[in-house]
Amino acid sequence: MISTVLKKLGFSVDGLRATWTTEPSFRQWFALVLASDIAVIVWQPGAIWVALIVAFGFLLLAAELINTAVEAIVDKTTPEIHPLAKKAKDAGSAMTLITFLALCSLWAGAVLG
Repeated sequence: MISTVLKKLGFSVDGLRATWTTEPSFRQWFALVLASDIAVIVWQPGAIWVALIVAFGFLLLAAELINTAVEAIVDKTTPEIHPLAKKAKDAGSAMTLITFLALCSLWAGAVLG
């Protein structure tokens, strides 16, 4: 059981490494999330705000990982421009945007609340 968990952890590390090295957008989101996390930890608006902002930072990175996966499988499936391929890629990008907006709304709540 432990070997299975370690094996799956290795797959996750491989996915993070591949995404980090090939996707500038992931590195940019990571920098933004890191800055956000540092800012909220330094500012300390309250434990719940810190927890929510840090958690949503992780969700933003997860959304970008899923977006990267969608783009990779679409590119593997069809190299030509196809309306459904565009729809899939745009939806993945929109997922990242919506998650970012959720993080922004948490910041607004922490600042204004």
